[in-house]
Amino acid sequence: MKTLLKEPLLHFLLLGAVLFYLYAITANSESGDDKIAISQANITQLQYSFEKTRQRKPSEQELDALIKNFLKEQVAYQKGVEMGLLDGDTIIQKRIQQKVEFIVEDLASGYEPSDEELTAFLNAHRDDYRSERVFSFMQLYFDPTKHDDLNTRLDNTLMKINSLASTEQTSENLLALSDNIYLDYQYSDISYGLVARYFGSEFADSLMKMPMDSWQSEVKSGYGLHLVSLTARRGGQVQSLAEVRTQVKKDWLNQQRQISLDNFYQALFVEYQVDSQIDLSAG
Repeated sequence: MKTLLKEPLLHFLLLGAVLFYLYAITANSESGDDKIAISQANITQLQYSFEKTRQRKPSEQELDALIKNFLKEQVAYQKGVEMGLLDGDTIIQKRIQQKVEFIVEDLASGYEPSDEELTAFLNAHRDDYRSERVFSFMQLYFDPTKHDDLNTRLDNTLMKINSLASTEQTSENLLALSDNIYLDYQYSDISYGLVARYFGSEFADSLMKMPMDSWQSEVKSGYGLHLVSLTARRGGQVQSLAEVRTQVKKDWLNQQRQISLDNFYQALFVEYQVDSQIDLSAG
């Protein structure tokens, strides 16, 4: 039965169940019968709500008051409908829409996906389930406001670095070739997210494809340009279902709820002959 969730027939049945439910709760008001009564289920719900709030059962007098208040609400609501007070009330319309959508989504959430369905979903959205990318690198900053020809400055600095022996490429010597900034010269095992926060997403993206262990010029950040030497890069692999099952299931269920809502509204548009083709240029 689990594998039926993606079938159009199942979505049709879900829509039918929702429409039947909505008809059932509105049938009395549409039948022209003015009689309003309270069911045992309504009384039980009133008692439950009272107990949850007061931490005790209602007395006979309190229960009688709850029932009378419930009936007052029902008759007042019915009279309001007859008087047309709900027409154009966007707050009530939105509230009813939310309740209808909740019923549809609740029906779709009642299914437990199989491993095959979750695996297929994971494979279809691989980039959403990659392990966190982590980098180690060194950077030298160059302020564009301090140099008339910044690109030439970068090229000359890169030549100086390459002319230094490995023992001479200390942080002190290298920082002396660059401009001051509050950011660190060296970062170890820093996540993509933090790199993007500190330097900007363009800088972080450049680390994804940068060659290792060599100084690269003209790496852009939100502050200016940098020379960067990437010393380590790891992560970014698609994780297994066992590692990300909870998130995959959550995302899968969200997708199924959205599919059910889309199908539900599509069916209602057909039922009520809604013309959704609007010419915005008219008028």
